[in-house]
Amino acid sequence: MRLTPSHSTVTLHPFVTARGGGGLCTVLSGRIDHAALPGLTPLLRRVADARALTLRVDLGRVEFLDSCGIGILLALRNAVLDRGGAIAFENHPPRIRRVLERSRIVALTGPPLFENGCLAHPAAA
Repeated sequence: MRLTPSHSTVTLHPFVTARGGGGLCTVLSGRIDHAALPGLTPLLRRVADARALTLRVDLGRVEFLDSCGIGILLALRNAVLDRGGAIAFENHPPRIRRVLERSRIVALTGPPLFENGCLAHPAAA
């Protein structure tokens, strides 16, 4: 039996986009579920305060994702898009990709789109 971490962590790394704008790469790890919301709150607040933020979300260290976690990621995606930003979910572990594909959550598994060298996502997914 493989033990799953009982917590999640969020690490933020600023980067510069191709057009010289600001972006954040966030690395999520552990469990992304209801208990993860307090740890994700600073990220959600930063997104809510930012305009046209480019956000890369690295899921490579996520061990567990449930329906509540999917809801958190969709809320994050919607917050970024509502503020005119762009978001990409990257580095899906096979287990997490299967959960998202079986749940038919294409918005979190689709490849990022690039327009004029910049990360972009369509408004509807």
